[in-house]
Amino acid sequence: METQNNFKYTSQLIIKFLKDELNAQEKRALELWLNASPANRELLESFRNTAAVQQEINYIDAVDTHKGWEEISKQMQVKPVKAFFWNKIRKYSAAAILLITTGIGLYYYTAKNNNGKPNGTNGTLASQDIMPGGQKAVLQLADGSSLDLGSNKFLLKGENGEVAMSASKGTLYFGNNKGSRAKGYNLLKTPRAGEYKMILPDGTKVWLNASSTLRFPASFNREERHVQLTGEAYFEVAHNKDLPFRVSFNNTEVEVLGTHFNINTFGKQSRTTLVEGSVKVTEAGKQQLLKPGEEAIVNDGKVAIHKTDTYKSIAWKEGAFYFQDDLMTDIMDQVFRWYNVEIIYKGKPGTKRYSGNIRRQATLKQVLEMLNAVSGTEFSLEDRTVTVDFNN
Repeated sequence: METQNNFKYTSQLIIKFLKDELNAQEKRALELWLNASPANRELLESFRNTAAVQQEINYIDAVDTHKGWEEISKQMQVKPVKAFFWNKIRKYSAAAILLITTGIGLYYYTAKNNNGKPNGTNGTLASQDIMPGGQKAVLQLADGSSLDLGSNKFLLKGENGEVAMSASKGTLYFGNNKGSRAKGYNLLKTPRAGEYKMILPDGTKVWLNASSTLRFPASFNREERHVQLTGEAYFEVAHNKDLPFRVSFNNTEVEVLGTHFNINTFGKQSRTTLVEGSVKVTEAGKQQLLKPGEEAIVNDGKVAIHKTDTYKSIAWKEGAFYFQDDLMTDIMDQVFRWYNVEIIYKGKPGTKRYSGNIRRQATLKQVLEMLNAVSGTEFSLEDRTVTVDFNN
């Protein structure tokens, strides 16, 4: 097995080879490495394929490579790569980073575990893939009409020529309608594998996660700033000391003047996580105040408040899956919504918990391979159904 120094040196040789910068001595060293194993030559050839390199670069962009290498290092029985080395390699091209992080390291890791094939993946998983979700939503207006937003652009003007509503680059904008007398409520709905951002007339920004709905007044005026949520949303509420902003979900209400917070109503528990400012949570007539860095969990009419890692709650809004001591079933709930797939479980899930960070731009196959590498759980994919096998 190569030591860490040899690993780094070989990586540098491959980088220079791809850039056609090898001197005579380095060429001999690379040739020795290539002759040491057919797998080495196969690996080098794979990185001469531009399409394959780009695919792996996308993979690197989707995972936490530092944590991934630490896990790989444990399997290889070598010391983790030091931080200074990671900072140093950032100056190289994407292909170079690719080689140093997964190109060689992951190759040895998978080869050791399953003769060169990723552990726990089968032909079904290897031959299929599903792209991640994106900017998708439907706006149902108070008059009953609907607009399929997606990534489409549109502009609607009011009677006096003012901008009433527009959409561009995954964001829905509402004009200032303080003088509007429109009645009823609008609904913004995201499907599975969809997310969308909205800016309300008062300037409040709302990010709506997949499988979520936000109900809000068609006339956002001086008398009411009240919305209703199912699913999950992140709010950056525009400050107005004279008119609190209220969010209702299940039997709970959150009231703020101007602040940043996340609400998740998926599952049996609802969670309100405060990032900035202050939030008043009301459940069954009882009010409790949240401070930044705290989370209110409502379960069966009872509210529990505790300190939390706020990034865990808002990672989805930042484009990441962030797991922290999560059950595999909880992780798969996020996969279910973001990739629009059905989940089937075989065997008992158990109580083992996992931590990690994967970007939501990753394809489903990439996510499942990462989860398999960490947990040993087997996954298979057929059409839009993922089977999670806990029996092995």
